[in-house]
Amino acid sequence: MTINLTAPTSWREMSQDQLRYVLKLLTMYADRTAIKTMMFVRFCGLEIQKRTRFGWKCYITVNGKRQVVYLQGWQMHSFIHQFDFIDTYEDMDCRLDAVCGLVAVDPLLHEVSFGDYLMAEKYYQIYLGTKDDEMLDNLACWLYVDGNGLHPGQERGKLINDTEMVLKPEERLGTFLWYSHVKKVIFDHFPNFFQKVDAEDGDFTVTGRQIEEQYNIQLRALTDGDPTKEAAVLALDCWRALTELDAKAIEARELEKIRSKN
Repeated sequence: MTINLTAPTSWREMSQDQLRYVLKLLTMYADRTAIKTMMFVRFCGLEIQKRTRFGWKCYITVNGKRQVVYLQGWQMHSFIHQFDFIDTYEDMDCRLDAVCGLVAVDPLLHEVSFGDYLMAEKYYQIYLGTKDDEMLDNLACWLYVDGNGLHPGQERGKLINDTEMVLKPEERLGTFLWYSHVKKVIFDHFPNFFQKVDAEDGDFTVTGRQIEEQYNIQLRALTDGDPTKEAAVLALDCWRALTELDAKAIEARELEKIRSKN
């Protein structure tokens, strides 16, 4: 009897339950081989009994019937390589659809306001500098909404970072990896506005003042220095706002070239 074992081969192919399970494993264990082995056993529906001279004795349910399967070590080792995608997060084009009773916004933040994007960026940058897990909770507040499309705390008139939203470890990791992927996509899409900056002496810490300065620079660029336009700019779709910032970066570069020739 032939039994076909199938399992996801990419982040995108995983179900929400599988994604949450993998994120939980990643927060609990450092050994990737062990993690991939646990993924193999769970996703293929295997129940390992013991090691015998024929290999690992496992049970698997096929068409409602429990069948015995013997797997050699090399077979298991070969199979788990299809989970090598968990070794990199750059192509993690998926996220947890729901946390704490809230639902996720668009995977790439389409139709997310520029103001919400700036707040998410703020907490992401603070987390990178401090590694304070609470910043990931605050980041998630701007990436998840309730059934009315409101962020946590909005219906109570509270500041979002004053809520008591506390994520589980796997949800924090999922939030961080999701936004990191979004950052890469946006960085690649708007190369003129986002440029790599090499930090001095390997120090990548971003201070609150630097974040505020970047926030104000972007607002001034889009409002042309007119504070009465600020509310309208913050309400723009973030992709539209970033498109304008990218175009302005090109214009600024061209003007600089002209000045340098004079």
